[in-house]
Amino acid sequence: MKVTFTKYITKESIFVLDGTTKYDVIETLITEASKQSKIDRDTIARLTWHREKMMTTGVGFSLALPHVRINEIPNPVVLVGICKNPIEDYESQDEKPIRVIIYIVAPDQNQEAYLQLLGSISRKLRHEGIIHELIDNITRPSKIIRILKRRPAEVQEA
Repeated sequence: MKVTFTKYITKESIFVLDGTTKYDVIETLITEASKQSKIDRDTIARLTWHREKMMTTGVGFSLALPHVRINEIPNPVVLVGICKNPIEDYESQDEKPIRVIIYIVAPDQNQEAYLQLLGSISRKLRHEGIIHELIDNITRPSKIIRILKRRPAEVQEA
């Protein structure tokens, strides 16, 4: 069975991010990931910023995918942050501001499941139309979940 990120998304996973910098928005998600995973915040922060220093997680099309793996977590925590303000300093690979951040804290034990999780995000969100729909529904978590859980045939192109 393939692992998909939408399996781990609930209304409690959706956040409107008020920050205006990469640091602000990622720190907000780190705090929430710590609460939801019950993993020490400092551990998550250290791993997240170490990963970010290696290479930006701004993948393009206004999307960022910060992700870390931690031994102590039994199941992935997946958070969806929709940015009120374009995050200009994110250093995305296509140099566009970031508007949607999918943040993952996942178990370290299963490399294949982890790669499937990341792959499911990129397959779903590689369409700019979906990114725009998420932004347009920033205050509607239920609608965001429905957008993310749609089957590929239902994806609307930009």
